[in-house]
Amino acid sequence: MSEALNFKLEVYEGPLDLLLALITKNKVDIYDIPISDILDQYLAYLEEMRKMDMDIAGEFITMASELMLIKSRMLLPKNPMEEEEDPRERLANALIEYKRAKETAVILNERYMQFAGRMAKPMDEAPFQAIPELSDQDAKLLEQAFARLLQRAKEMRETMQPPEKTLENLLKKRVTPIPERIVGIMRYLHKNGKQSFDNVMLQCKTRSDIIASFAALLELLKARRVKIYSDENDEVILELNREGLKRK
Repeated sequence: MSEALNFKLEVYEGPLDLLLALITKNKVDIYDIPISDILDQYLAYLEEMRKMDMDIAGEFITMASELMLIKSRMLLPKNPMEEEEDPRERLANALIEYKRAKETAVILNERYMQFAGRMAKPMDEAPFQAIPELSDQDAKLLEQAFARLLQRAKEMRETMQPPEKTLENLLKKRVTPIPERIVGIMRYLHKNGKQSFDNVMLQCKTRSDIIASFAALLELLKARRVKIYSDENDEVILELNREGLKRK
């Protein structure tokens, strides 16, 4: 652990993602994190981001502050008469949950790929077909619907008190896997029939859900699993493409 960590400057989904990468790289126990060493490497990564003029999200700074706080608490003398909580315990639990979420995302992706190709012919029997691209019309409709959604979200944020950036809020965050939203959207449309873009996106509870849902819709439209069109009220409608499902 005394050697400096040599890492290429990769983009991480958040501070927990970065911490998990550092812990894996150093081959240390999540429940026995050498905070001082990991903190040094974490700060070194942020410094490299700064040197490259990369934007550092506030949540990375919040985590750095919390790591410093944990380090300082570990340096305080312990009362031998009292059983004190390990300052690292809450962070360790959050990292375990995040690791499980990432592993689940991999499993979901594998299951989706199996489902997507369930009715496909073997590679040596099937003629080569290029992956379909999103049509200009579909892309335009999706872009317009998403722009309206962002505008409404912006108007709502302006009237709401912004959430405090604390470790508690940070550890509650969950990165939503795209395959999870692909399955969720298909199930929602199968159960409820054609729906407006807004109704589909209203199923999202977090910003991560929204981002994953948008990416999922792109994949579903490109794969011809979902149709998108405007109705007589200029509402963007999403509907399962039954023909696309049969071809699979």
